[in-house]
Amino acid sequence: MIGAGLTGATVASELTRHGYRVRVYEQADVVGGHVRTEWLRGIPYEPHGAHIFHTDDTEVWNLVTRHARFLPYEHRVTIRVRTHQLSWPLQRSELHQLEEWPLIEKELAALPPEPDRTNFETYCRSLMGRTLYDLCIRNYTTKQWGRDPETLSASVAHNRVELRDDDHRGLFRDRYQGWPENGYAELVESLLDHTETHLGTPITHTDLNDITRPGEPVVITSALDDFYNTEEGPLEWRGVRLESQYLPHTTLHQPSMVTNEPDLDTPWTRTIETKWALPHLHHTPGTIIMREHPGTTAKHYPVPDNTNTNKTLQTIYENKLTTHTRNPLTTAGRLATYRYINMDQAIRQALDTAHHITQNHP
Repeated sequence: MIGAGLTGATVASELTRHGYRVRVYEQADVVGGHVRTEWLRGIPYEPHGAHIFHTDDTEVWNLVTRHARFLPYEHRVTIRVRTHQLSWPLQRSELHQLEEWPLIEKELAALPPEPDRTNFETYCRSLMGRTLYDLCIRNYTTKQWGRDPETLSASVAHNRVELRDDDHRGLFRDRYQGWPENGYAELVESLLDHTETHLGTPITHTDLNDITRPGEPVVITSALDDFYNTEEGPLEWRGVRLESQYLPHTTLHQPSMVTNEPDLDTPWTRTIETKWALPHLHHTPGTIIMREHPGTTAKHYPVPDNTNTNKTLQTIYENKLTTHTRNPLTTAGRLATYRYINMDQAIRQALDTAHHITQNHP
């Protein structure tokens, strides 16, 4: 197993449950990858950004709740537009607060019957009109991705950008939603029980002969450009840096766990207050806010450009996997598959990967 994040830990857990001996190699000095939660004076915060668990997959939900106690939590997001705090996704019933409402109302009445999927910008503008797009999305997207929104694929907006008229304030509508009472690190550590785990050990394709036996299955959850030492060139990634601040005399700082900041004069994209996920902490003094600054070298988000340049390079790396005949190589998770997926989708990939191995390599 290459990588001890949520995906790798889930594959390892399932294979161990079926009697396999699993060795896990992780380049960091801790397990958990991007989902690892940290704590300060009993308050949780997330060094790699907000992670909210939600799924309609009963098998996935049963798995995570076997390994950690999840508390009910319905995630809500707000967006700051000048002095206004609006719900995100945007609700038609709140838009009259905006000074631009008369123009917005006209644009909404003139929307096409189906969104224009040419690129991210055309999709969003055809979904909510130019004025709302310019107020709430264009500048946020420019900050988040470091590029013109027209150069992004419309797939970035699919299931992430919408205009609601039902007053449902929760970001997600999944049947199962929650947050682990003790954070995500406990979940990953539990999944890795009974595995041989090597920390501080980066692995590339040149190391496989040293750490595996011929025919032994290898699951890769690290980015393929790292696994292949960027032999075909680097994949494009977008990373974030979290600037955390402890406020000792504040119970809760903002109206929701996440507040989006679309104003270009604000250098961060959003402010995160993880404490919102744990209601029993809401009335205790002390909270931590995290300002998310985009544009680092970390590999948090694959970049789905509208010319598919990055997808083409990912395919080249995936094809290289098939040329390795000594060991069957499989990929799973956001980094290795270069896909912008949620946690439950990563776990589903992990379960399917483990099932494939048990069926084909008993």
